[in-house]
Amino acid sequence: MARIGFRKAKYNFHDGDKLKEVEDKVPEFEKVVDEKFAPNRANAELYANDSLAESDSSFIDGTITITIADDEDKFVAGLLGNNIVEDGEVTQNVDDMAPEVAYGHIIPKVYGGKHKYKVEFFPRIKFTTITSDNKTKGSSVEFSTSSIEGKVMRLEKDFNGLKEGDWEKHKTFDAIEDAEQYLDKLLKPYTP
Repeated sequence: MARIGFRKAKYNFHDGDKLKEVEDKVPEFEKVVDEKFAPNRANAELYANDSLAESDSSFIDGTITITIADDEDKFVAGLLGNNIVEDGEVTQNVDDMAPEVAYGHIIPKVYGGKHKYKVEFFPRIKFTTITSDNKTKGSSVEFSTSSIEGKVMRLEKDFNGLKEGDWEKHKTFDAIEDAEQYLDKLLKPYTP
């Protein structure tokens, strides 16, 4: 299936062994430009009798980088665990602790001339840093963006209806509405 876009990047904060209650809508990244995910896998091999007898390429962790059009202070400070005061001033401190979040998005795809919508969901991410490229305005306007980077981790225990060791979940739908309902359900506290 050919990927043809990126929609509905949403997240929710961990709250003990489940996700936080959501008052109205699941929180959403307002404007995502792109996203990159790079998994880190084990690379262990055992040779016996001059040939490969066993190998392991299990998931260790991963890095997710989300480029955003607007690095609004309150939003970014919340994901990075920075201190923000009432007047909007943000302070980053060496002792800041980023909260763990669950994160997912919808990828529009085309397969056999039909549109499909794939939900990709990561139950445990800790965002670590925000970066940006800035340059002076020249004879024409050039837009620049910021990227927020996070560590994707496997679950250390059963969490929000998922099992210990889970690190990603995905499902493809024919309708965007069904995909969004599924993603929202994954990002709310689990109810059996």
